Amino acid sequence: MEAGKLLRFAELDLQIIALSFFALMYAIKAWTMARLPVKWENAPAKGSPAAGVLYSYAATVAPWMMSSATQHWTRWLEFGLYHIGAGLAILATFTLPFAPRMMEPTAVRYVFAFFVGLAFLVGILRLWRRYTDPALKVISTPDDYFSLAAVEVFFFLMIMTLLVRTDGWRIAYFLVTAGFLFYVPFSKISHYVYWFFARVLMGVKYGRRGVMPRTGGEL
Repeated sequence: MEAGKLLRFAELDLQIIALSFFALMYAIKAWTMARLPVKWENAPAKGSPAAGVLYSYAATVAPWMMSSATQHWTRWLEFGLYHIGAGLAILATFTLPFAPRMMEPTAVRYVFAFFVGLAFLVGILRLWRRYTDPALKVISTPDDYFSLAAVEVFFFLMIMTLLVRTDGWRIAYFLVTAGFLFYVPFSKISHYVYWFFARVLMGVKYGRRGVMPRTGGEL
């Protein structure tokens, strides 16, 4: 297959197929989780469930509300940089093939590459820490290492696609992106789907009880 045809297939046809599969798998996950029985409390409410949900979400990003960040502020910085870079990398999987004009300005591509590059460095640090820290190493599984390494490959190809802008890097990037879309629903990376459910349920429970902590630390 010619490079031009392969590129078109990888960044358009294959992406649409992979995105469709990805959306179907998560629709099934969300539907399955929504059908799970939930036992709600019968005691009179002493607080606000809505406030509890807001607090529950805030506790995952506000440094003064995260126990890990209050002890090691650099971990919160790593968390922020990693997820900002991941978010931009994911956004680029849509803008590059479906809104290419948005990515034409050099400044836009450099900003994306800069933050994805920071996420790439944080990812290396996370891999190193998981392998060398005895407490992390003992609870790590092959999927943990594979997921982190695969994300690093994804970040690297994203950076090269933005900066070098050749068909070869672009094809490699979109092939890996498609592979991710097929793989993620079955991996630990899919934790972010459960995160939304967990935050709501936890927030409603503790908010209704009126027992939200007033200082740092998650619910």
